[in-house]
Amino acid sequence: MSYLLTVDQGSSGTKAAVFDTDGHLLRQAARRTVIDHPDVVAAEADPERWWLALVECVRDVLNGPIPAELIGAVAVCGFMHTLVPVGEDGTVTGPALLWPDQRPLADGSCVERMRWWVAENPEAAARTRWYLPVKDFLRYRLTGQIATDRYDAGGTGFTEPRSPRTSSHQPSPANVHISPDARNASREPHAWSPAVAAYAEISVQQLPPIHEPLDLAGEITPKAATLTGLAVGTPVAVGTGDWMATLLGAAAVLPQRACVYLGTAGAIGGFASPQTAANLTEPLCFAATTATGSALTWLADLIGDDAPTLATAAEEVPPGARGVKFLPHLMGERGDAPRPSARGALLGLTLAHTRADLARSVLEGTAMWLRTISATELDRRDPAELVAVGGGARSGMWLRILAAVLQRDLLVPETTEAGLLGTAMIAATAIDPSGDEGVAALMDRWVRTTRTVPAEPDLVRRYQPLYEEFQLAEVMARNNLEPHKSSRPVPGRGRPR
Repeated sequence: MSYLLTVDQGSSGTKAAVFDTDGHLLRQAARRTVIDHPDVVAAEADPERWWLALVECVRDVLNGPIPAELIGAVAVCGFMHTLVPVGEDGTVTGPALLWPDQRPLADGSCVERMRWWVAENPEAAARTRWYLPVKDFLRYRLTGQIATDRYDAGGTGFTEPRSPRTSSHQPSPANVHISPDARNASREPHAWSPAVAAYAEISVQQLPPIHEPLDLAGEITPKAATLTGLAVGTPVAVGTGDWMATLLGAAAVLPQRACVYLGTAGAIGGFASPQTAANLTEPLCFAATTATGSALTWLADLIGDDAPTLATAAEEVPPGARGVKFLPHLMGERGDAPRPSARGALLGLTLAHTRADLARSVLEGTAMWLRTISATELDRRDPAELVAVGGGARSGMWLRILAAVLQRDLLVPETTEAGLLGTAMIAATAIDPSGDEGVAALMDRWVRTTRTVPAEPDLVRRYQPLYEEFQLAEVMARNNLEPHKSSRPVPGRGRPR
């Protein structure tokens, strides 16, 4: 029997896992990776930390009953809309500016961030040979090969999308904001755009060749094998961005099923149809936040606790967090429109409030913001199923709150780390492209739901007026806390169900 080893590089953590050929998670390891904030609107990271975390995680999962020689394939996914500057010798020439970084004060796109970085760091830019998406930097370290996939390439904003006649992309409704990065990612790029690259003051020759996610990118090199414990020559798939991988690992295929992801950020969406899922096209994202899991982690770090313990403590507090309201815009906002000046807030505090109240307010505020930005599309598409994945899906309290706020039952799969599972599907298909099973068949066979978190009628009833209060607090914050004031209504409130 052979096995599959996958890596998921998130904004704030690295995970590795081993799966068998039935999609069962056998071993898993994780490391938290630091996000640096040199300014209150900055979010950057040292990619070398990601590489060191990958090495440790892979060694951990191989330190057991599964020998490296039985790993049949490796694949990596990673968070999107971020480029790593790399020199000719493979060394990193500067920090990676993460997607929440607001320093360019433009539309929040990867293009604007890179343009800003090049202008601010001309000497480092002069030493840069490649600008690589996150997972492609890590895979380069494993294989020595430069490549990316069409989806991650589109997510950078540096590509030329196919013409409307050849693209299967369907425009989103006018009242649903799609960021420039997400809009490009949902199409099928066929080439880098010289005009966009020139605008950012880089060259298309500094961007990697674009391949298919299911292509093989190379093999584990002797140097990578020594560091990680993997066997030399193990094939490595090109892989894809984390959202595509997550939708695969959740079997989120519209119109039947959508996915709600609770990770560092939060997102809701699904493949547009069974056909697009089979072709790995149109992984729709119709709601994405800036801070979800990262908001709870921020609170935990602030008070010297850990996120799981805080989530459990929230169970002691009644709905409404005893009057505390949390607006989760901790690094600007992208959910309804690019709002780099948006700020988070804890409202209604008194001396009587405790850590448990604050924890409950974070769980509720993030859930209510997800409803605010997703309600229009959820109401319009009305999927029969909504599956919850990501680290937040391990919190029963958070899922109960989210189900009540969204007024929808939530399915929980056997493997909530959907990005790792979806990446394993890519690895399995990449090494057996002519086999009987493609990714569509693997989704059907590998994604197993184990329980349902119902939208409890009493909680639904109690949260509806609290949601209206949240909306009022959101408008107040926009009018009084953001430099660019706006009194326009909060979009996408959605109808009570």
